[in-house]
Amino acid sequence: MERRIAVLAAAGAALVLPGAAWAHAHLVGSVPADRAVVSRAPHAVRFAFDDVVHVAGGNTAVANAGGAAVTGGAAVATGRILTIPLRPGLARGAYTVRWSVVSDDGHHEAGVIAFAIGRGGPAPVPILTARSPLRWNVIALRALWYAGILAAAGAAAFVALTRRVAPMRRQPVAHFLFFSFLAVLIGGDGILQEASGATRFATVVAAGTVLAVIGGVAAALVRLDARLLQVAEGAALLLLLVPILSGHALDAGQPAVLAPLLDLAHIGAAAVWSGGLLCLLVLVPRAVDPAARAAALGRFSRVALWSVLVLAAAGAGRALTELDAFSQLWSTSYGRVLVAKTALFAALLLLGGLTRVRLRHGAVSLAVPGLRAELLLAGGTVVAVTLLTLIAPAAGRRDATAAVPAPPALTPPAPPPAAVVDARELGRLAVAVARTPGTATVTILTGDGIGASGLRVAIGGRKASPCGAGCYGAPVGPGRLTVAVDGRHLRFDVLATAPDATRKLARITRWYRARRSLVFDETLASTPSNAQTTRFELVAPDGLRYTTRGGPAAVVIGRRRWDRAAPGAGWETSEQSPLEVMQPYWRHPTNAHLVARDTLTFFEPAIPAWFRVRLNPRTGLPVRTTMTAAAHFMVDRYRSYDTPVPLSPPP
Repeated sequence: MERRIAVLAAAGAALVLPGAAWAHAHLVGSVPADRAVVSRAPHAVRFAFDDVVHVAGGNTAVANAGGAAVTGGAAVATGRILTIPLRPGLARGAYTVRWSVVSDDGHHEAGVIAFAIGRGGPAPVPILTARSPLRWNVIALRALWYAGILAAAGAAAFVALTRRVAPMRRQPVAHFLFFSFLAVLIGGDGILQEASGATRFATVVAAGTVLAVIGGVAAALVRLDARLLQVAEGAALLLLLVPILSGHALDAGQPAVLAPLLDLAHIGAAAVWSGGLLCLLVLVPRAVDPAARAAALGRFSRVALWSVLVLAAAGAGRALTELDAFSQLWSTSYGRVLVAKTALFAALLLLGGLTRVRLRHGAVSLAVPGLRAELLLAGGTVVAVTLLTLIAPAAGRRDATAAVPAPPALTPPAPPPAAVVDARELGRLAVAVARTPGTATVTILTGDGIGASGLRVAIGGRKASPCGAGCYGAPVGPGRLTVAVDGRHLRFDVLATAPDATRKLARITRWYRARRSLVFDETLASTPSNAQTTRFELVAPDGLRYTTRGGPAAVVIGRRRWDRAAPGAGWETSEQSPLEVMQPYWRHPTNAHLVARDTLTFFEPAIPAWFRVRLNPRTGLPVRTTMTAAAHFMVDRYRSYDTPVPLSPPP
């Protein structure tokens, strides 16, 4: 009896845990792109991934010159897009941005990009680093969690398979299940300490932990009510769904039905096999009589053969979805770990055969070292499988950019060249119109800068049709426009026949750049409830002072910068690339039209943003500028031009 158990254990040790992996969210693009040189300071950096992501700790942006932080607010994740806001008015120079996310299946990923503002300098190089190391405690907790699930489910299956030929005593079975549930609980709780609560992975693991608690309590109370053993066994079998629902099989790009079914077959077969082996070693020796023990071993031997076949077939099917090419076996981390696991399996088969021969010939003393070696190899296999669940699969890496549109494709098309434009804030959305005779187009941007598609939009009372990401169009008659977005209404006082104002805007731009000093108050908001007002004082060519009401302040003179986090706080000094302070927010505007006697509107594609500038009717100088962009609703009120502005380092 013991010899047959030892042979089964040796032959199946390599299949104790299945090798299915959880996917990672791969970065497919950013705006600005890595190593890009842009002419205008961006308001935020947006990253696009090939799967849903959630914000993790460590998102930041710094200036390469001096390393001062330039992050303008907390990072925001929406679907597959991560947005890291930047401080307004960044100077020329190089910047590094570190992104950090958790994918929907629970993996932490991080990386860095560099970009530069202003052409003519060297190519930007990141000065920050980003790593996502595999820590030993994470590996140990995942292995314990997985082993507990397989042991509990395997024990429930074993008891069901052998109930007629060799009934197991309830109390030993309950004890076995209790400690299996305890392993799931300890491993799951540790995993949740490291995981983001908003991910699918964390949600499912939390549900599995609750299920383990229910099963553990039922197993502990079997002595009081024998029917609770069935509750514990049911909870054990339901635990098989946890790795499937939390893992790679539900990721985008996987076969919707085939991948979960293959995972269920693979994990179920592994549970029947590995849990059965443990039951043979722990529960069967406590069976009623030797004949029942032999019957249980015979029944399991037949089931184990089919389990191995299913395990191998399902594992091969899942491997096909994890690898794109044979070369990935040695060119990717996932492939190399898979090769190591296969080598351990081959070694276990060879060692198991030698052990079986020695046991047949009664050489128990010679077989003991072999069994110890098998135990070490089995532990290595468990570690290899755990690493496979933590390393990104190789499949899909070459085609990642095709899986998700690059960030520019997520933004709506620019307005037609001759269209008259205008924009307004609608809650968290930026809503813009572009009018040509007989037609109107509405553009809607979300806070992370992508087009808001799938909304109910009406233009002039007519239902609008989609024309791209966040783009809606409809035929309209003359007169002012009313735009309805999901039942909320905006009115735009722009006509399709507004006079061209390209030359007028060019004169205003030249005048702006020629000022000796400028003072204005800027109200900036990303949502209707978080507006803040800042007084800016600009002194040509490179002097700046700004003070935010109840917030930070800064003074910049040439290459020196002084920052204060809050009123009354101390000033911190740092290096600063010289600013060109007399530069308007627009660089290459389009669609400039005079929509009223003293008001012109235009579009700046580099941001992208829509502007409305109101002029002083006597002087023709700007008195108010409104900018509407993604998460940037800004109003500038000009107070003085070319007046003396004393600017000196703070005390």
